[in-house]
Amino acid sequence: MENLTIIKIGTNVIIDNNQAVRKDLLEEFFGTILSRTKMGEKFIVIASGSVALGRKETNNPGLEKALAAGIGQPILMQYFREAGKKYNFQIAELLLSRPHLVKRREFLSLQTKIENFLTHPDFILVVNENDFLVNGTDWGFGDNDSLAGALAVALSAKKLLIVSSIDGLYQDGKVGDKKSLLNEIEDVNAELMKFCRSDISTHGTGGMISKLKVARLCRAVCIETQIISGLKSGNLELALAGNKIGTKFLTHKSCQVLKNRDRWILSAKTSAASIMVDNGAVLALQKGTSLLAVGIKNIFGSFENGDLVELLNENKESIAIGVVDLSSVELQKNDFKKQRGVQVMHADNIMVLSPNPESPKG
Repeated sequence: MENLTIIKIGTNVIIDNNQAVRKDLLEEFFGTILSRTKMGEKFIVIASGSVALGRKETNNPGLEKALAAGIGQPILMQYFREAGKKYNFQIAELLLSRPHLVKRREFLSLQTKIENFLTHPDFILVVNENDFLVNGTDWGFGDNDSLAGALAVALSAKKLLIVSSIDGLYQDGKVGDKKSLLNEIEDVNAELMKFCRSDISTHGTGGMISKLKVARLCRAVCIETQIISGLKSGNLELALAGNKIGTKFLTHKSCQVLKNRDRWILSAKTSAASIMVDNGAVLALQKGTSLLAVGIKNIFGSFENGDLVELLNENKESIAIGVVDLSSVELQKNDFKKQRGVQVMHADNIMVLSPNPESPKG
Protein backbone atom coordinates (compact mmCIF):
# COMPACT_ATOMS: atom_id res chain seq x y z
CA MET A 1 0.00 0.00 0.00
CA GLU A 2 1.39 3.35 -1.06
CA ASN A 3 3.13 5.49 1.60
CA LEU A 4 2.33 3.04 4.41
CA THR A 5 4.58 2.87 7.47
CA ILE A 6 4.13 0.22 10.15
CA ILE A 7 5.16 1.58 13.56
CA LYS A 8 5.79 -1.06 16.22
CA ILE A 9 6.07 0.38 19.74
CA GLY A 10 7.65 -1.82 22.38
CA THR A 11 6.35 -2.44 25.89
CA ASN A 12 9.29 -0.70 27.57
CA VAL A 13 8.59 2.44 25.54
CA ILE A 14 4.92 2.61 26.46
CA ILE A 15 5.39 1.55 30.11
CA ASP A 16 8.06 2.92 32.46
CA ASN A 17 9.95 1.11 35.22
CA ASN A 18 7.14 1.86 37.67
CA GLN A 19 4.67 0.15 35.30
CA ALA A 20 3.00 3.46 34.50
CA VAL A 21 2.01 4.39 30.95
CA ARG A 22 4.02 7.25 29.44
CA LYS A 23 1.06 9.44 28.48
CA ASP A 24 3.16 12.39 27.29
CA LEU A 25 5.10 10.11 24.97
CA LEU A 26 1.92 8.70 23.42
CA GLU A 27 0.59 12.21 22.85
CA GLU A 28 3.85 13.21 21.15
CA PHE A 29 3.64 10.16 18.89
CA PHE A 30 0.12 11.04 17.78
CA GLY A 31 1.14 14.65 17.19
CA THR A 32 3.90 13.42 14.88
CA ILE A 33 1.55 11.05 13.07
CA LEU A 34 -0.94 13.90 12.57
CA SER A 35 1.67 16.11 10.91
CA ARG A 36 2.76 13.27 8.60
CA THR A 37 -0.77 12.23 7.61
CA LYS A 38 -1.33 15.78 6.39
CA MET A 39 1.52 15.06 3.95
CA GLY A 40 -0.30 12.01 2.56
CA GLU A 41 1.44 9.34 4.63
CA LYS A 42 -0.41 6.39 6.16
CA PHE A 43 0.27 4.58 9.41
CA ILE A 44 -0.59 1.44 11.32
CA VAL A 45 0.54 1.20 14.95
CA ILE A 46 1.42 -2.12 16.59
CA ALA A 47 1.41 -1.64 20.34
CA SER A 48 2.78 -3.89 23.06
CA GLY A 49 2.06 -3.58 26.77
CA SER A 50 -1.28 -5.31 27.43
CA VAL A 51 0.26 -8.17 29.43
CA ALA A 52 2.25 -5.83 31.68
CA LEU A 53 -0.81 -3.66 32.30
CA GLY A 54 -2.97 -6.68 33.06
CA ARG A 55 -0.50 -7.95 35.64
CA LYS A 56 -0.28 -4.50 37.21
CA GLU A 57 -4.08 -4.12 37.32
CA THR A 58 -4.44 -7.47 39.15
CA ASN A 59 -1.32 -6.92 41.26
CA ASN A 60 -0.17 -10.34 40.10
CA PRO A 61 3.24 -10.34 38.32
CA GLY A 62 2.91 -14.06 37.61
CA LEU A 63 -0.56 -13.95 36.10
CA GLU A 64 -0.88 -16.20 33.04
CA LYS A 65 -0.10 -14.28 29.87
CA ALA A 66 -3.44 -14.95 28.17
CA LEU A 67 -5.43 -13.72 31.17
CA ALA A 68 -3.16 -10.72 31.69
CA ALA A 69 -3.54 -9.74 28.04
CA GLY A 70 -7.31 -10.03 28.23
CA ILE A 71 -7.41 -7.68 31.22
CA GLY A 72 -4.70 -5.30 30.03
CA GLN A 73 -5.73 -4.83 26.38
CA PRO A 74 -8.79 -2.60 27.04
CA ILE A 75 -6.71 -0.58 29.52
CA LEU A 76 -4.00 -0.06 26.90
CA MET A 77 -6.54 0.97 24.30
CA GLN A 78 -8.08 3.52 26.67
CA TYR A 79 -4.70 5.23 27.00
CA PHE A 80 -4.40 5.29 23.21
CA ARG A 81 -7.88 6.76 22.84
CA GLU A 82 -7.10 9.50 25.36
CA ALA A 83 -3.85 10.37 23.59
CA GLY A 84 -5.47 10.30 20.15
CA LYS A 85 -8.41 12.44 21.25
CA LYS A 86 -6.10 15.43 21.67
CA TYR A 87 -5.52 15.39 17.90
CA ASN A 88 -9.07 14.37 16.94
CA PHE A 89 -8.02 10.85 15.98
CA GLN A 90 -10.48 7.97 16.16
CA ILE A 91 -8.66 4.88 17.44
CA ALA A 92 -9.67 1.47 16.10
CA GLU A 93 -8.43 -1.82 17.52
CA LEU A 94 -7.48 -4.97 15.58
CA LEU A 95 -6.54 -8.16 17.44
CA LEU A 96 -4.79 -10.38 14.93
CA SER A 97 -3.78 -14.04 14.89
CA ARG A 98 -1.93 -16.11 12.31
CA PRO A 99 -5.03 -17.76 10.75
CA HIS A 100 -6.03 -14.32 9.46
CA LEU A 101 -2.94 -14.56 7.24
CA VAL A 102 -2.67 -18.32 6.69
CA LYS A 103 -6.06 -18.76 5.04
CA ARG A 104 -6.01 -17.15 1.60
CA ARG A 105 -9.59 -15.93 1.76
CA GLU A 106 -9.09 -14.26 5.15
CA PHE A 107 -5.79 -12.78 3.97
CA LEU A 108 -7.43 -11.06 1.00
CA SER A 109 -10.31 -9.87 3.19
CA LEU A 110 -7.85 -8.42 5.70
CA GLN A 111 -6.00 -6.54 2.95
CA THR A 112 -9.24 -5.05 1.59
CA LYS A 113 -10.57 -3.98 4.98
CA ILE A 114 -7.34 -2.35 6.07
CA GLU A 115 -6.96 -0.59 2.73
CA ASN A 116 -10.48 0.83 3.11
CA PHE A 117 -9.75 1.87 6.68
CA LEU A 118 -6.63 3.78 5.63
CA THR A 119 -8.67 6.03 3.31
CA HIS A 120 -9.75 7.85 6.48
CA PRO A 121 -6.84 10.10 7.55
CA ASP A 122 -8.41 10.82 10.95
CA PHE A 123 -8.60 7.11 11.85
CA ILE A 124 -5.65 5.26 13.40
CA LEU A 125 -5.51 1.46 13.46
CA VAL A 126 -3.81 -0.04 16.53
CA VAL A 127 -2.92 -3.73 16.15
CA ASN A 128 -1.95 -6.32 18.71
CA GLU A 129 -1.79 -10.09 18.78
CA ASN A 130 -4.84 -11.81 20.21
CA ASP A 131 -2.90 -13.28 23.13
CA PHE A 132 -6.05 -14.32 24.99
CA LEU A 133 -6.81 -16.90 22.28
CA VAL A 134 -3.46 -17.79 20.70
CA ASN A 135 -0.85 -17.65 23.46
CA GLY A 136 1.02 -20.95 23.54
CA THR A 137 -0.49 -22.21 20.27
CA ASP A 138 0.69 -22.39 16.65
CA TRP A 139 -1.78 -19.59 15.88
CA GLY A 140 0.49 -17.03 17.54
CA PHE A 141 3.23 -14.90 16.02
CA GLY A 142 5.46 -15.30 19.06
CA ASP A 143 6.09 -11.60 19.56
CA ASN A 144 4.98 -8.27 18.14
CA ASP A 145 8.18 -7.83 16.12
CA SER A 146 7.22 -10.90 14.09
CA LEU A 147 3.63 -9.65 13.84
CA ALA A 148 4.89 -6.28 12.58
CA GLY A 149 7.06 -7.94 9.95
CA ALA A 150 4.26 -10.20 8.74
CA LEU A 151 1.86 -7.26 8.47
CA ALA A 152 4.45 -5.11 6.67
CA VAL A 153 4.93 -7.84 4.05
CA ALA A 154 1.21 -8.57 3.74
CA LEU A 155 0.34 -4.91 3.19
CA SER A 156 3.36 -4.02 1.03
CA ALA A 157 4.45 -1.32 3.46
CA LYS A 158 7.06 1.23 2.49
CA LYS A 159 8.76 1.10 5.88
CA LEU A 160 8.77 -0.78 9.19
CA LEU A 161 9.76 1.43 12.12
CA ILE A 162 10.55 -0.44 15.35
CA VAL A 163 10.38 1.94 18.31
CA SER A 164 12.42 0.41 21.10
CA SER A 165 13.86 1.33 24.49
CA ILE A 166 17.42 1.40 23.09
CA ASP A 167 18.92 3.40 20.22
CA GLY A 168 19.46 0.47 17.85
CA LEU A 169 21.93 -2.35 17.29
CA TYR A 170 25.35 -2.00 18.91
CA GLN A 171 28.55 -3.63 17.75
CA ASP A 172 29.70 -6.38 20.15
CA GLY A 173 26.56 -5.77 22.21
CA LYS A 174 27.93 -2.57 23.78
CA VAL A 175 24.52 -1.07 24.51
CA GLY A 176 24.71 2.65 25.22
CA ASP A 177 28.15 3.18 23.68
CA LYS A 178 27.51 5.83 20.99
CA LYS A 179 30.66 4.85 19.07
CA SER A 180 29.44 1.25 18.82
CA LEU A 181 25.99 2.07 17.43
CA LEU A 182 25.57 0.64 13.93
CA ASN A 183 23.82 3.33 11.86
CA GLU A 184 23.33 1.45 8.57
CA ILE A 185 23.29 -2.27 7.83
CA GLU A 186 23.36 -3.79 4.36
CA ASP A 187 23.15 -7.49 5.25
CA VAL A 188 21.69 -9.28 8.25
CA ASN A 189 24.06 -12.23 8.50
CA ALA A 190 25.36 -14.63 11.10
CA GLU A 191 28.15 -12.27 12.17
CA LEU A 192 25.62 -9.55 12.88
CA MET A 193 23.53 -11.91 14.99
CA LYS A 194 26.52 -12.32 17.33
CA PHE A 195 26.10 -8.71 18.43
CA CYS A 196 22.70 -9.50 19.94
CA ARG A 197 22.15 -10.17 23.58
CA SER A 198 20.25 -13.38 24.25
CA ASP A 199 17.95 -11.88 26.86
CA ILE A 200 14.67 -10.15 26.17
CA SER A 201 13.04 -6.94 27.33
CA THR A 202 11.82 -6.50 30.90
CA HIS A 203 8.10 -6.65 30.11
CA GLY A 204 8.03 -7.84 26.50
CA THR A 205 8.56 -11.13 24.68
CA GLY A 206 10.81 -10.00 21.85
CA GLY A 207 14.47 -9.05 21.70
CA MET A 208 17.10 -7.86 19.26
CA ILE A 209 17.44 -11.27 17.59
CA SER A 210 13.73 -11.22 16.79
CA LYS A 211 14.08 -7.71 15.34
CA LEU A 212 17.00 -8.76 13.14
CA LYS A 213 15.10 -11.73 11.73
CA VAL A 214 12.24 -9.42 10.81
CA ALA A 215 14.64 -6.89 9.26
CA ARG A 216 16.28 -9.67 7.21
CA LEU A 217 12.93 -10.63 5.70
CA CYS A 218 11.75 -7.08 5.08
CA ARG A 219 14.96 -5.89 3.41
CA ALA A 220 14.68 -8.77 0.94
CA VAL A 221 11.26 -7.59 -0.23
CA CYS A 222 12.01 -3.86 -0.53
CA ILE A 223 10.75 -2.79 2.91
CA GLU A 224 13.16 -0.51 4.76
CA THR A 225 13.43 -1.32 8.47
CA GLN A 226 14.69 1.04 11.15
CA ILE A 227 15.16 0.64 14.91
CA ILE A 228 15.06 3.82 17.01
CA SER A 229 14.72 4.75 20.65
CA GLY A 230 11.24 5.91 21.57
CA LEU A 231 12.44 7.35 24.85
CA LYS A 232 14.05 10.37 23.21
CA SER A 233 11.68 13.19 22.34
CA GLY A 234 11.47 13.95 18.62
CA ASN A 235 13.02 10.67 17.44
CA LEU A 236 9.88 9.48 15.68
CA GLU A 237 9.63 12.67 13.62
CA LEU A 238 13.34 12.51 12.77
CA ALA A 239 13.06 8.89 11.60
CA LEU A 240 9.96 9.54 9.48
CA ALA A 241 11.69 12.54 7.92
CA GLY A 242 14.57 10.30 6.82
CA ASN A 243 17.18 11.46 9.29
CA LYS A 244 20.11 9.25 10.22
CA ILE A 245 19.23 8.00 13.70
CA GLY A 246 19.14 4.58 15.26
CA THR A 247 19.92 1.59 13.05
CA LYS A 248 18.61 1.50 9.50
CA PHE A 249 18.52 -1.74 7.49
CA LEU A 250 18.90 -0.92 3.82
CA THR A 251 16.81 -2.88 1.34
CA HIS A 252 18.49 -5.60 -0.73
CA LYS A 253 20.20 -4.24 -3.84
CA SER A 254 18.12 -6.57 -6.01
CA CYS A 255 15.00 -6.84 -3.85
CA GLN A 256 11.83 -7.87 -5.58
CA VAL A 257 8.39 -6.33 -5.77
CA LEU A 258 6.32 -9.38 -4.92
CA LYS A 259 3.15 -10.73 -6.42
CA ASN A 260 0.29 -10.81 -3.93
CA ARG A 261 0.43 -14.62 -3.77
CA ASP A 262 4.05 -14.41 -2.68
CA ARG A 263 3.14 -11.84 -0.04
CA TRP A 264 0.55 -14.23 1.28
CA ILE A 265 3.09 -17.07 1.53
CA LEU A 266 5.73 -14.90 3.19
CA SER A 267 3.41 -13.36 5.77
CA ALA A 268 1.49 -16.57 6.51
CA LYS A 269 4.33 -19.01 7.01
CA THR A 270 7.58 -18.15 8.74
CA SER A 271 10.34 -20.30 10.22
CA ALA A 272 13.43 -19.36 12.18
CA ALA A 273 15.26 -22.26 10.51
CA SER A 274 17.55 -21.99 7.50
CA ILE A 275 19.28 -24.25 4.98
CA MET A 276 22.81 -23.65 3.72
CA VAL A 277 23.37 -24.72 0.10
CA ASP A 278 26.54 -25.11 -1.93
CA ASN A 279 27.69 -22.84 -4.76
CA GLY A 280 26.30 -25.17 -7.41
CA ALA A 281 22.85 -25.03 -5.84
CA VAL A 282 23.03 -21.22 -5.67
CA LEU A 283 23.68 -21.01 -9.41
CA ALA A 284 20.90 -23.51 -10.13
CA LEU A 285 18.41 -21.56 -8.00
CA GLN A 286 19.29 -18.34 -9.83
CA LYS A 287 18.37 -20.11 -13.06
CA GLY A 288 14.93 -20.99 -11.67
CA THR A 289 15.36 -24.66 -10.81
CA SER A 290 14.11 -26.62 -7.79
CA LEU A 291 16.31 -27.29 -4.77
CA LEU A 292 17.52 -30.89 -4.43
CA ALA A 293 18.89 -32.50 -1.28
CA VAL A 294 22.34 -33.05 -2.85
CA GLY A 295 22.84 -29.27 -2.89
CA ILE A 296 22.47 -28.90 0.89
CA LYS A 297 25.54 -28.22 3.02
CA ASN A 298 23.89 -27.80 6.44
CA ILE A 299 20.58 -27.27 8.23
CA PHE A 300 20.16 -24.78 11.07
CA GLY A 301 17.14 -25.22 13.33
CA SER A 302 14.14 -27.42 12.62
CA PHE A 303 11.16 -27.17 10.28
CA GLU A 304 8.14 -29.14 9.15
CA ASN A 305 6.87 -30.02 5.70
CA GLY A 306 5.20 -26.91 4.27
CA ASP A 307 7.16 -24.38 6.36
CA LEU A 308 8.78 -21.35 4.79
CA VAL A 309 12.56 -21.63 5.18
CA GLU A 310 15.41 -19.31 4.29
CA LEU A 311 18.24 -20.49 2.02
CA LEU A 312 21.80 -19.32 2.68
CA ASN A 313 24.94 -19.50 0.57
CA GLU A 314 28.26 -20.74 1.95
CA ASN A 315 28.99 -17.25 3.30
CA LYS A 316 25.76 -17.49 5.34
CA GLU A 317 24.12 -14.79 3.24
CA SER A 318 20.42 -15.01 2.47
CA ILE A 319 19.80 -15.89 -1.18
CA ALA A 320 16.24 -17.28 -1.30
CA ILE A 321 13.13 -18.19 0.67
CA GLY A 322 10.92 -21.15 -0.12
CA VAL A 323 8.38 -23.72 1.04
CA VAL A 324 9.96 -27.07 1.96
CA ASP A 325 8.55 -30.41 0.78
CA LEU A 326 10.24 -32.36 3.58
CA SER A 327 10.82 -31.81 7.29
CA SER A 328 14.29 -31.26 8.72
CA VAL A 329 14.02 -34.64 10.49
CA GLU A 330 13.32 -36.45 7.20
CA LEU A 331 16.19 -34.69 5.44
CA GLN A 332 18.72 -35.45 8.16
CA LYS A 333 18.05 -39.18 8.22
CA ASN A 334 20.64 -39.70 5.46
CA ASP A 335 23.69 -37.91 4.11
CA PHE A 336 22.58 -35.10 1.79
CA LYS A 337 24.89 -36.21 -1.04
CA LYS A 338 23.33 -39.67 -1.06
CA GLN A 339 19.80 -38.33 -1.56
CA ARG A 340 20.04 -37.90 -5.32
CA GLY A 341 16.83 -36.84 -6.99
CA VAL A 342 15.15 -35.90 -3.70
CA GLN A 343 13.35 -32.56 -4.06
CA VAL A 344 13.47 -30.24 -1.06
CA MET A 345 11.76 -27.19 -2.62
CA HIS A 346 9.86 -26.91 -5.89
CA ALA A 347 10.90 -24.05 -8.16
CA ASP A 348 7.36 -22.61 -8.09
CA ASN A 349 7.62 -22.23 -4.32
CA ILE A 350 11.03 -20.55 -4.21
CA MET A 351 11.53 -16.79 -4.18
CA VAL A 352 15.13 -16.01 -5.10
CA LEU A 353 16.03 -12.79 -3.33
CA SER A 354 18.92 -11.86 -5.61
CA PRO A 355 18.31 -13.41 -9.03
CA ASN A 356 21.39 -11.98 -10.75
CA PRO A 357 24.17 -11.54 -8.20
CA GLU A 358 27.75 -12.62 -8.65
CA SER A 359 28.45 -16.19 -7.69
CA PRO A 360 29.36 -16.55 -4.01
CA LYS A 361 33.00 -17.02 -3.28
CA GLY A 362 33.98 -20.39 -1.96
